[in-house]
Amino acid sequence: MAKKVGLVYFTYLVLSIVFLNVSSLTLPYMVTSKPRHTKYSLSTPAPGSGSLVTPDNLPATANSGISLYRVKSNGATCILLKTDGLIEITYKSAIDEEKGDTYMPDYPIIDGNCQEDDASMRLSWNGYSLYWEFAKTPGGERWYISKLELTVSKDLEPYRHLKTFEKTFKLVHKQMLFPTPVSNSFSCDESVIDLESPDEDFLQQDLRGKIFLRAFQLQPFMYKGTNFGPPFACNAQLGFRDETAPIAVGSTLAIAVLLTVGGYGVFRYFKVKKVQYNTME
Repeated sequence: MAKKVGLVYFTYLVLSIVFLNVSSLTLPYMVTSKPRHTKYSLSTPAPGSGSLVTPDNLPATANSGISLYRVKSNGATCILLKTDGLIEITYKSAIDEEKGDTYMPDYPIIDGNCQEDDASMRLSWNGYSLYWEFAKTPGGERWYISKLELTVSKDLEPYRHLKTFEKTFKLVHKQMLFPTPVSNSFSCDESVIDLESPDEDFLQQDLRGKIFLRAFQLQPFMYKGTNFGPPFACNAQLGFRDETAPIAVGSTLAIAVLLTVGGYGVFRYFKVKKVQYNTME
C-alpha cells in the first residue's frame, strides 16, 4: 500500500512540474522599435493628388499631420487606420548615398478587400503605393499585419540614379507585425517598420526603406462600429504568447513524462513481484 501511495505522489509531483513549466512559457516575437530621431513636421503635409473612397478621411486633429484612412465593405467599416506617417528610402548610387522620402497624405486613393480571416488595404499617391495585408492567428484570437509592400515609381526625382530597367521597384516587410486581440485596435505613439528589397539585383545598391508611424492606431476585421475598439498598447505586446509552440513543447514534455512514469511503474511492478517470489521461497 505504501508503495502505491509513493507512486501516485511521484506521478503528481512530475505532472505538477511539467504544468508549471509549460504554463509559464513565453516566446519572443517581433516588437518594432521607436525612432531615435524625429522625422516629423509640425505642419500638415500637402495632400496627394488622389481622391478618397469615403468622405470621412479627414485629419484627426487640425494641423496635426494625423490622417484617418477607412475601408468599408457593404457600407460597414472593416479597416481603420490613423497615423502621421513618413516613408524614407535610401540606396547607394555611383555618386553617393541617395535618399527620398514622402509623407502619407491626407487624401490618397484608398482600395481594400475584407474577408472573415484575411483583409487588405492599399493607399496610393504621387508614384507611391503602400499595400497592407492582414490575417488572423490559427485560433482566430488575434489579428496581425502579415505583409507590407511598398511600390515606388522609378520616374520620381529622388530615384533617377537607381539602376533598374523596370518602371517601378518594391520594398517589403513579410514578417508578423503587431499581434493584437481581435476586436481591439493596435495603438502606439511611435513605431518604425523596416523594409527591404526582394530583388537580389538591388543588394549591391543597398536599397532599403523605413516607415515612421507617429500617433499610430490600426484595426482590421471590424464590422461592429465606425470607431476604433479598445486600444492594445504597443508595450502590452511583451505579454503576448505564441499559440503553437507552447502546445508542441507541452505535448513533447507530456509524452516524456508518460514514458517516465510508465517505465517507473513497470520497474516497480517487476521488482515487487520478484521480492514477493523470493519471500515465498
